[in-house]
Amino acid sequence: MANTILTPSVIAREALMLLESNMVFGNLVFRGHQAEFAGAKAGDTIQVRGPATFTADEYDGAVLTIQDATESSVPVTLEKHFDVSFKVSDREMTLSIEDFGQQLLNPAMVAIAEAVDGYVASKYAEVYQTVGTAGAPPSTLAQVAAIDQALNEARVPLGGRVTVMNPQAKADLFAIPSFAEADKRGDDGTALREASMGRFMGFDHFMNQNVKSHTAGSLTGTIAVSGAHASGVKSVTLATDAGEAIDLVAGDIVTFAGDPQSYVVGAAVSVGASSSGAVVIEPALKLALAGGEAVSLALGDHVANLAFHPNAIVLAAVPLALPQGAGRAEFVQSRGLGIRVVWDYDKDAKSDVISLDILAGAKVQDPRLITRVLG
Repeated sequence: MANTILTPSVIAREALMLLESNMVFGNLVFRGHQAEFAGAKAGDTIQVRGPATFTADEYDGAVLTIQDATESSVPVTLEKHFDVSFKVSDREMTLSIEDFGQQLLNPAMVAIAEAVDGYVASKYAEVYQTVGTAGAPPSTLAQVAAIDQALNEARVPLGGRVTVMNPQAKADLFAIPSFAEADKRGDDGTALREASMGRFMGFDHFMNQNVKSHTAGSLTGTIAVSGAHASGVKSVTLATDAGEAIDLVAGDIVTFAGDPQSYVVGAAVSVGASSSGAVVIEPALKLALAGGEAVSLALGDHVANLAFHPNAIVLAAVPLALPQGAGRAEFVQSRGLGIRVVWDYDKDAKSDVISLDILAGAKVQDPRLITRVLG
């Protein structure tokens, strides 16, 4: 076909379709509409509306209680600006959109999709609930049932639950006969034929190579809480004696003696001997601390597979401004996802250059709805 069909608009629509079809994490989380944030830049923080929540009232047969739709709002920092730019030759400019997509667009969008998936997967570091044993992916029905139990006890809605596992966890799950036997799973074998994991025990199971591994920090010696802390605070001061040290990283799970709640460390902190430092935690402290309570690092190194409801994480992809100096540009958005295409001429290389980019932020907006499945 003539190269006139390859416009930024046509390329952007094709690129958006390829992006969505190649994502895993990005398609399983909540994506709101961010059209009102046009012009936002990397590093900006926006307020993204979450799904509405309601309270069930008991109807007395006479008077209805009319509720306002209560929409949650979560601050999301636009941390990631993913870009793939490439030169196109005169020959490539004469390709049909199908051939252009196969040779250039698809590899470019696979790269961006993997970057988005890896970014969303990294939000495991905001998750404080865990199930399983570090270093041992789920490989028995009892261990899969434990994932279901953990979400049930957290009152996670039954509909829409998913797991995303790394390749090792997928292999271990498929070694469970009843997981692999299609006649017991009700999918007529399609999950096996398509090399997907299908639905089993109340979850849609997915595999993704971008699942993260966590390298734990360390506590040297017997670390204790320094001073009293009221319940509800999100920062706890820890103290060290001679020969002791604190070296925690974001995503570590810690516990305080006498408090059954596990807490996730929000930011890296290092404290040398005979000193003190504050550790940022989530959730807020459940029980008051008097001071002197021993602090424990609850988990060592592990793979952070995830089980969650889509409303646990929000992914915001905001519209990017069209540059004034570019020859041609287009931004296309659909279902809370968008891609910008900028088509320009590189006078130094004397060739056309096509840039595809996406500006995104992600955050755990409801940590009650997600747990790490340790591996």
